[in-house]
Amino acid sequence: MSNAQPSYSRPLLILAGLLSIPLMAIIALFAAVGWGLMTGHVADTKVLPGGKLPPRITKIVSASAGLAQDERILFFYSSAMTPEGDGNLLTDRRVVSYVADGTDTWCDSIALDEVESVDFIQSDSWLEDSTIVIVSTDGYELTLYASNEGGGDVRFVDAIRRAAKLDLD
Repeated sequence: MSNAQPSYSRPLLILAGLLSIPLMAIIALFAAVGWGLMTGHVADTKVLPGGKLPPRITKIVSASAGLAQDERILFFYSSAMTPEGDGNLLTDRRVVSYVADGTDTWCDSIALDEVESVDFIQSDSWLEDSTIVIVSTDGYELTLYASNEGGGDVRFVDAIRRAAKLDLD
């Protein structure tokens, strides 16, 4: 009986080792994104109800959108990688959109009692956000964006219409 290993085992071990490196990198990436989502360091890819926001995101959004201390976030969506970059939200008082991407910083809002109409342009593609155009009683237009993932865009626009006491279409 010989203890010699077959000659093909060494190249197979090398190949297996080389293939495991990208696999471990992918697993590490998913773990990092999962950690970021759970801790609020990475924005979710879908529209979230206010009660589902991690505390860190709630704090960032409240500061970026200039929310009053007792103002509640009802829905939130960010198309940026982090909530610091941008946000579209519905609170118990107003509809807000903000951008703070390092080169451009602004925050606009319309109070719920000043919402005249809500137009909804639903995206058919998961690659493109749906568009929600809020028009105020004085004619000002505020454009929000919302992911259609899981029907979040529909829930978001319906919540805006209900909060503004508009008829649901």
